[in-house]
Amino acid sequence: MLRPIPARIMRSTATVKVGVGRDRYQNPVYETYTVKNVHLQPTNEIRKTASNTDCALRSVLFVDRRHSSPSLDWWTLFNTAHGLGIDMKIIVRGQEYTVQLVDELRDDTDQFHHYEIGLY
Repeated sequence: MLRPIPARIMRSTATVKVGVGRDRYQNPVYETYTVKNVHLQPTNEIRKTASNTDCALRSVLFVDRRHSSPSLDWWTLFNTAHGLGIDMKIIVRGQEYTVQLVDELRDDTDQFHHYEIGLY
């Protein structure tokens, strides 16, 4: 079993904006969540999405099972917004990012360990 991500690096707070529909003018309507104790790591990597397309990332947001709160089902939130054709947004330290992918990582005993949220 892996240890949790060290609490000393989980210092950021993220505002999550999930598209839940459209108003009568076809503008996106968002539900907002605040998640504490996350870590934003800058990157310039290319990853494959679930649809097997290449995706360039600016940052990766780490959301730990033990330290981050509240506990959200990131995969469901992402799929809900994506299914409505609305981008899921995350704001950390005043910078807004668009969620490109959500990876749920597990430890060696196949227990959920943390999420890695790919951002552009």
